[in-house]
Amino acid sequence: MSDSLELTCLAAIRGARAQFFADVVAAAEGVAPDRRRDPDGGLMREYLGLIRSDAAAQVAEFLFTVEELGLNDARVFRRFIESHNDAMQGYLDAPATMRRRGLSRQRIEAAIFSEDQMHFIEATSPEGRLWLDQSSLGRLLTEAIAPETCRKVVLALAEGGLLERQTVGHALISSTGRLEALYRKHLTHIVSRIRSDTP
Repeated sequence: MSDSLELTCLAAIRGARAQFFADVVAAAEGVAPDRRRDPDGGLMREYLGLIRSDAAAQVAEFLFTVEELGLNDARVFRRFIESHNDAMQGYLDAPATMRRRGLSRQRIEAAIFSEDQMHFIEATSPEGRLWLDQSSLGRLLTEAIAPETCRKVVLALAEGGLLERQTVGHALISSTGRLEALYRKHLTHIVSRIRSDTP
């Protein structure tokens, strides 16, 4: 066994990531609709590509962060959005940084929440449970995922029972608790592996 902490960390990350995606697929296999399946009943390759993508992991990471920081109440979440808006304005004020991160001015401007958009989240989220329309989630994840990719992945995860999705004029999504639980398991695996292999 190598004494390299870095290699231990890498092995932990790779193993945990593989298990996370395996768990996501296992959860989706029992509930994904027929349109996401091959004639033999297995999940289609295109669908697997969505739920096993980096974008799906980004959505899971976001939901885990919401849970871990206690942001499920919309009034508390508003402060998170305000911080997000400040970060987006920071990019607009530093075009060189924005370009280095592969972001366009148009994309960053579209990621800033208006007062009406923040109010909409508060109005549609009952106390203690956060509901976001898909465009809001896309804004919050704009640094990591293109909006259209976010939309496709959210739909795929919802079809797999890993998110709740309702359409009431807007497509609204909320956590079922399953996706962030799988992501927590993924992080716990990394921490445990590093601890057990570190003298």
